[in-house]
Amino acid sequence: MLTPSVRLKLLIMPLLLTLLVGCTTRMAYNNLDRLTVRWVDQHVSLDSDQRMLLREVIETEQLWHCATQLDDYQAWIEQLQLDLLADRLDQRRLADHGDRLAAFGRILAQRIQPMLVALAVSLDDEQVGEVRAALDERIEELREEIDAFSREEWAQERAKGMARGLRRFMGPINPGQRARVERWARELEPTHGHQLAQRLYWRDRITQALARRDERAFLELEVAALLAPSSVWPQGYREAIEANRQRTLAAMEEVVTLIDANQRDRLSTRLARLKRDFNQLSCDSEAPLAKLPDPY
Repeated sequence: MLTPSVRLKLLIMPLLLTLLVGCTTRMAYNNLDRLTVRWVDQHVSLDSDQRMLLREVIETEQLWHCATQLDDYQAWIEQLQLDLLADRLDQRRLADHGDRLAAFGRILAQRIQPMLVALAVSLDDEQVGEVRAALDERIEELREEIDAFSREEWAQERAKGMARGLRRFMGPINPGQRARVERWARELEPTHGHQLAQRLYWRDRITQALARRDERAFLELEVAALLAPSSVWPQGYREAIEANRQRTLAAMEEVVTLIDANQRDRLSTRLARLKRDFNQLSCDSEAPLAKLPDPY
């Protein structure tokens, strides 16, 4: 069982590609096995056999993903573009698109579960110590962040991050959009205490699971739980997350309402390019995806 950061990276890597455009999308997808192994190696020092196992599994799963999932990604992108052009991106439609992405994530979680179990079983005591150290480090990082920033400073950072994301896809945001983003950031309910409690909880649970990694059936249950962390959220955390989700949907609806013609054209063009890039990805089993030449 790997750290939550590694687990999340393995789970959402293909979905993160929806945030990329042009050659970057194809290059990242075509080199997914190499990039993922390198990223995991930064958190747990894999030996050559573990590294080879991970690459082989990723390549196999990537071929499955390319052959069975990319059509659904393209259909989702096309529907998002149509909703944008038809001014249908209200809160309900935005929630629907979020649910669609969540469904993609659940499918990926089911596919990577056996790989995480196999890796967990293969870890030796030294590697387990690295996992524990990485978990402790993330806990301390969050504690330092909580102590370092006031609520207003957190709001400012959230607003800056959202503004950067919007600029990336739509171009410069206008004063009305910026004001709405800033109000959204101030309205969000703080969840840092819950996040810290969850990190402590998973640190202890992962450590205990790895201590019993020779019990395959038990480990499979623990990995399944790790891939669905919301199942153990306390009620207060669950309510805060849902409240913030609703605030975010309301804010994004207003941001879209304030979109101008240039922003709409830019966003539509990027979605069309992304759909094209996914369409051009090769699923030729005779040529491993990581080895395919870059089309540029």
